[in-house]
Amino acid sequence: MLFGIPHSEKPNLYLLGILWDNSSSFRRGCAEGPRAIREATSEELYNSFNELLINLAEHWSYKDLGDINADTFRELVEKVNKTVKEHYSGELFLFLGGDHSITYATFKAIKEASKKDFGLIYFDAHPDMYPEYEGDKYSHACTVRRLVEEGLVKGENVVQIGIRAPTREQVKFAEEHGIRIVSASEIYRSPKVDIPFERAYLSFDMDVLDPAFAPGVGNPEPGGLSTRELVEVIKSLNAEIVAFDIVELNPKYDYKGISAFAAAKIIREVLGKAALMR
Repeated sequence: MLFGIPHSEKPNLYLLGILWDNSSSFRRGCAEGPRAIREATSEELYNSFNELLINLAEHWSYKDLGDINADTFRELVEKVNKTVKEHYSGELFLFLGGDHSITYATFKAIKEASKKDFGLIYFDAHPDMYPEYEGDKYSHACTVRRLVEEGLVKGENVVQIGIRAPTREQVKFAEEHGIRIVSASEIYRSPKVDIPFERAYLSFDMDVLDPAFAPGVGNPEPGGLSTRELVEVIKSLNAEIVAFDIVELNPKYDYKGISAFAAAKIIREVLGKAALMR
């Protein structure tokens, strides 16, 4: 599994699946995402090199911590926090979701375990800055707002990429807190995004991609990035990666694994970039 990267009991890369889609607002099923992503990263399909010829097997060793499930979101946050703190001592974490609400739990856990500040680079079709959604303040539609309002990240240290379904209310919140929104149209014109902070957590909602490239998502939004455009954005990033997640992959609506293979491509290129930046 995982592109031929060796398994280790003393790894520098941890995987953790989070089987949570309770806040999915349209198509449920992304709790099955971790299984599909693990299958799609098989060394039977991929070699260990990324596009820049970084041999991931030379830079990384990994341990899969399995999956977390919970009955309530509060319980989920506590379980993620406990698991991360038990293992973290500077290693890179890859979290497999699950809907986008899991990023609240994972970002919080890494911040508390590392005791360091870092920014958030948020790849998504949607800004996820509603004050609440369907009565839920911790819905996947509220993740960025919760992180900012609760002081887990400063607004000026948030960059959102690929946005194409905002509301006036969310744009106003972004302007008031210094959050930078890079639209899908801007990426179409140029994939290079300058990041104003040195260390970052990366969060990839698979619906940042156009449904032609990732049909298996909870909330598809046409007019999105191509897989090639997203890879070029990843290559352009100039921040050290402290952790990253892949969320909202919904295998129930995927077609012949297209979305899962796109997720695998994202992971492989991020691991290559992270190896260069560490």
